[in-house]
Amino acid sequence: MIKVLLIDDDVELAELMRDVLTNYSIELHAVHTPSEGFEALENNKYDLVLLDVMLPQLNGLQMCSKIRYSNSSYKDVSIIILTARTELTDMVVGLETGADDYVKKPFEPRELVARINAILRRTKTPEATSAPSTTSASPAPTATQGRSGLCVEVVLEGDVLQIETQRAQVLVNGEKLVITSMEFELIAALAQRPGEILNRDDLLDEVHGTSVIYTRSIDALIYRLRTKIKEAGASQDFIRTVRGRGYSLVGQVNNPTNA
Repeated sequence: MIKVLLIDDDVELAELMRDVLTNYSIELHAVHTPSEGFEALENNKYDLVLLDVMLPQLNGLQMCSKIRYSNSSYKDVSIIILTARTELTDMVVGLETGADDYVKKPFEPRELVARINAILRRTKTPEATSAPSTTSASPAPTATQGRSGLCVEVVLEGDVLQIETQRAQVLVNGEKLVITSMEFELIAALAQRPGEILNRDDLLDEVHGTSVIYTRSIDALIYRLRTKIKEAGASQDFIRTVRGRGYSLVGQVNNPTNA
């Protein structure tokens, strides 16, 4: 059963959501303050967090940022922001702080369930619990064809970047990145057309949740991807910015294939 943590000060909504989500095999644990939320995250393992913006003590956007940029074991948990606020700036900030998606209140339960499932399909893979270990002596993997779907290997001055769509994973020099669903969809879009310059509108069409994704958010996602690739040990920047035009995946491409 999927385990979800709801952090929302609306007690009645929490009770209603618990009853509804149970019908979809989703176990909901609800808390009502940020401090309770952090305590729950420390003591339990969740597949996803539903995070309200309007919270006491600390607003949901600030809490999202603290979760995502902490050194805790829960920093990579999937996050959906819930809010009745519809201003463009709030939506963009929510995504920039590391949220995977953004749902406006009031919402239909089936919409929320669909968004939860869409995110988890991209972030929870069969290989996630048993990822093979790698060593510096191991040869770099090459692009493959088959069940793994599109698999692109890009080499740039000794660094190796791999993008594999079926497993929804990205590897840098053999090390698997932990990325959000939107970050993966963005780099997968670049990998489908390596070497080409894709403008922000092209990339918007490829990223899940386009109803709440905006041009400025593409720049934020690119920044987060670059940071994670660098932190994984890459000395080169695989994503090139072409001022006034967009972004391109650069490097020597080894046999990109499509399933």
